[in-house]
Amino acid sequence: MNSVDTTNSLYFAAAVSASQNQTARELKNKKDEKIGSKFTSLLKDKQEENYLISIGLPPEISGMSTDDAVTFLQDELAAAGDELGLNATPQAFDRYKKAVGQFIKFLEKNNYTIEIHKRPQRRRGKAVKPAIQVVAINEELDKLAYGLWYNQLDKLKLLEKVHQINGLVIDLLAI
Repeated sequence: MNSVDTTNSLYFAAAVSASQNQTARELKNKKDEKIGSKFTSLLKDKQEENYLISIGLPPEISGMSTDDAVTFLQDELAAAGDELGLNATPQAFDRYKKAVGQFIKFLEKNNYTIEIHKRPQRRRGKAVKPAIQVVAINEELDKLAYGLWYNQLDKLKLLEKVHQINGLVIDLLAI
């Protein structure tokens, strides 16, 4: 009868064990990466939302592309303007004023870039201030803003009149 060679089976068992350990390590590393990436992305989202809130923009636009954010802000402004036209309450004025401010801030943050150019040194010992140039990077946003302001002109005039009346009331109360 043939004898069973146990040395080959020992090598096979060691190889299987090593392979299982390697796959277990890889799965653990992938799981750790998934947890880390989820936490990191959540942290980045929260930081972006906090930044938007700190500069006065709505947190709903975090993660949106520039075009989607412009559309969202434009819809908010139009809705606030329609509400102001239908119902001229102080809350409607405040909402409209806030929507206008958010739209302007977004355009300010995303439509222009500032380029700083070093000037050659002309004076001995004195530093020359760098040249600063503001460059419009999106002409379409400029056109959109112009069209939006043109459509909202009557509401802006109404808002200006309300502020004038509020100023007169404050002046009368001060006397």
